[in-house]
Amino acid sequence: MDSNLTAEDFDWLRQLRDAADAKRDPPPVPMNIAAKLGAFGLARPNAGAFTITSKGRDALLDQDMRDAEDR
Repeated sequence: MDSNLTAEDFDWLRQLRDAADAKRDPPPVPMNIAAKLGAFGLARPNAGAFTITSKGRDALLDQDMRDAEDR
């Protein structure tokens, strides 16, 4: 995954994933983060909100695996 993504970006991706998994409305994502996630194809606009993409889910899995290795 791109090194330009920050821990905050991944936190927002997790929030989007959790909202989708719980079938609830996603939280409003700050514009700068939404733009970055959209540019990398990790999230996309959907009915006025951002939702996680399959690429975003894959990025979270990769990040979680890296985090586990660091422990």
